[in-house]
Amino acid sequence: MASPANNLFHRLHKWAWRQDENFLTETLAVVLEQLLALAPDVGVRLVSKLTAGFIDLPPEDATAIEIRTQVEAGSGRPDLEFRTLNRIAWMEVKAESELRVGQLEGYRVLLAESGVAESRLILLTRYPETYASEAARPDLELRWFEVADWFEAELPAVVAAGEVPAFLVQQFLDFLEARSMTLTQVGKFMPEGLRAMSNLMNMLVEAAAVCGVTARKTPEWESTGLTLDKKYWVGVNFSNPESLWFGTRCKIDPEAASALGVGELDEENWVPGRVRWWRNLELESEAVHFFVRSKVGQMECLEGFLRECLAQARSIEAADQPPIPEEPVAE
Repeated sequence: MASPANNLFHRLHKWAWRQDENFLTETLAVVLEQLLALAPDVGVRLVSKLTAGFIDLPPEDATAIEIRTQVEAGSGRPDLEFRTLNRIAWMEVKAESELRVGQLEGYRVLLAESGVAESRLILLTRYPETYASEAARPDLELRWFEVADWFEAELPAVVAAGEVPAFLVQQFLDFLEARSMTLTQVGKFMPEGLRAMSNLMNMLVEAAAVCGVTARKTPEWESTGLTLDKKYWVGVNFSNPESLWFGTRCKIDPEAASALGVGELDEENWVPGRVRWWRNLELESEAVHFFVRSKVGQMECLEGFLRECLAQARSIEAADQPPIPEEPVAE
């Protein structure tokens, strides 16, 4: 998987403040629309799977499928609509939030009033939904990891269709993976990998002590690492474990950071100044060869990287430092 910092949807998602599920809906819709136009055989297959065969047209009729988002429908607003001449399917898209009381019941009423003879109600969630005994149920329940698996299975056909659809689908899959909304088969090397990760964290704690900074372990769903002096972070993203990342958490001078000539800038709303400076160490690169070094050699490598990063980060800190908030928990 590519680094989340280089992902189109990930970069746009940070601007979707409090609009996470709307962003997911728009992302799914735009990828499907482009597939229907650029790879119609793939597009119609995916729409068929998303509707359990309810909307199932041949590729030559792909343009007959209309996709709309945030549909104005009386007192309700379904997230996603699939429509053909005689059929309509509404999809409610959820990531973390639960259904509102009476939400599906309301959609049932609106579908009955839509004037379309055949309709379906679909629920797409990250986790299984729980229902009260008297509550309405959707016609079809989908999970995000299922949807991601369908897109992944279509990758060879998408690649054959052209560079543009292949780019969009791969970016979409990488975005879902960065959000931990996909599943990957657990391999037999998991125990050894966990031991290796623990060893790396212990080495980083020692390296931080040598560099004279306090270190607090900050394991998250998508990463694990250390917060250093409350102002910096160093660790590994599970989606890209080949790199060790160092990033700022305090207010920095973006112009001074750009002048360093190393690392990259990223924007995050919760950080003072909304800009973070990141630098990575590619552990498997020819210049580093981290995994074939001795224990002493690995420690020397980590200490050198951390010293350089700390010196560079301190050189770009803003003079007026507001309090640093806690990093929000990833959804």
